[in-house]
Amino acid sequence: MNRIVIFLFIIGFIFSSDYTYGQSEIMDKVSSEISRTQLKSKIRKRGKDFYANIRKQLIDRDSLNFLSLCDTAFFLETYEYETGISYGMIWNEQKSIAYEYLKNKFDFENPPAFNKETIGLVKKWDVATIRKYETEKSNLTSPFMIFASRAIIKNGKVISVDCIEFEEFYLR
Repeated sequence: MNRIVIFLFIIGFIFSSDYTYGQSEIMDKVSSEISRTQLKSKIRKRGKDFYANIRKQLIDRDSLNFLSLCDTAFFLETYEYETGISYGMIWNEQKSIAYEYLKNKFDFENPPAFNKETIGLVKKWDVATIRKYETEKSNLTSPFMIFASRAIIKNGKVISVDCIEFEEFYLR
């Protein structure tokens, strides 16, 4: 009986390891595609891909394991020059994480830096309204540049990645 339990445990562990590795591999591909798409559209031609480094650390920490192999994942990323803090949010239909990142350390305790309206527009991928709000409402002296991305994953393959950059149009 004990041999059967141990055997089943080992089989379960192997399959869960493969699943976790598969998710990590998919998230690496998603992050690379986001970077490639942003650089292709000249969204971020400012040297090293700072946000890819943050996404890589989140993947390595297993913080994105809630994203499934058949999913749509959304990313919001920005950087505050005055404090050096990066803010991000990554989510799907079931779950989300919001983080602050400073000096190679994450803080997951604070609420998202992005308001519900911005999150909703990105979730709908309503680029026209985002552009309209950016034009009409972004009258801040030095607004943050926000990078939004949407990745569609199906059967373990990255189907498409879309990225936009826009000036914040709300006050925190």
